[in-house]
Amino acid sequence: MAADLEALSKEGRQLFRQGKHAEAIRVFEQALQADPDQIEIHEAIATAHFVLKQYDQAIEHFTRVTQLQPMNAKAYINLGAVYNRKEEFQKAADILKKAISRDGKAVEAYYNLGIAYRGTKQPAMAVNAYKEALKLNPRMLDAMQNLGNSYLEMNNPKAAIEQYKKALEIDPDFERANRGLARAEELLNQAAANFNPFGRLVEQNPVKQSKLDVQLKKLTPEERVGDRQIVRRLLIESQAVTQQLFEHLRDTLHEDLVQLNRGVQKSPREVHKSLFDANEQFQKSIQKFQDLRVQLQRLAKDLRSHEATLKAE
Repeated sequence: MAADLEALSKEGRQLFRQGKHAEAIRVFEQALQADPDQIEIHEAIATAHFVLKQYDQAIEHFTRVTQLQPMNAKAYINLGAVYNRKEEFQKAADILKKAISRDGKAVEAYYNLGIAYRGTKQPAMAVNAYKEALKLNPRMLDAMQNLGNSYLEMNNPKAAIEQYKKALEIDPDFERANRGLARAEELLNQAAANFNPFGRLVEQNPVKQSKLDVQLKKLTPEERVGDRQIVRRLLIESQAVTQQLFEHLRDTLHEDLVQLNRGVQKSPREVHKSLFDANEQFQKSIQKFQDLRVQLQRLAKDLRSHEATLKAE
């Protein structure tokens, strides 16, 4: 019986290497009749189905592996990858978190979790997952490229460019990174051309003075000095608040989001307290972000109001 199992397994693997995946499956299934709980055979059958894009059958056999070896992180990673391919991203994310709870250093688990989060339209969570993958494997090109894509989805082309360039330093011919870099640089140039932190204060296409319904009030030299001082003060305050917003996003809010993500990925026994604490801190960071945003809006409103006072009655 053992000899038959070994012979069938060897034959199936040879067929798989030859690209005869359907024939390999038939041979592996014969091997399963000799030992229905043979984990390596279930994995081989699932992989062959995956190559043939027969995802439901692949799920069936990878699921069986998780039942036979509940602490096997690799089995959950493979199962999550199949659900990603089926675009059932929430299922994939749930399964991949189980893989991470079994092996916190499983780089492929974090990488596939990033794919799942992008699929569920959570690019910030995807960023965290890809970063964890890159901590474990700093030369993982696909993780760099997908991290860049996630930053683009968050409308952060500057951060995306950094990741694409890192990938291209390792492999200058990495075509997907080259395409991503070109797209990110184009978006960054467009953003620079259109940037105005206070909205449109003047018309983009000026009209002739003779057609204006209102005209600006004439200022005395003293009034002009006072006007410039007011505008300068509002701009300096706006720059300061903008810098605080940037630093809060970079140094605090991002880290709190990472901790929240880690809290979700802990084992069920640990998750309650850690998730509660992380969520409480995250909510505080969100509130500070909102307060700063309101300050910036108020300053922009004050600048517009000041502009309005210069119009003649």
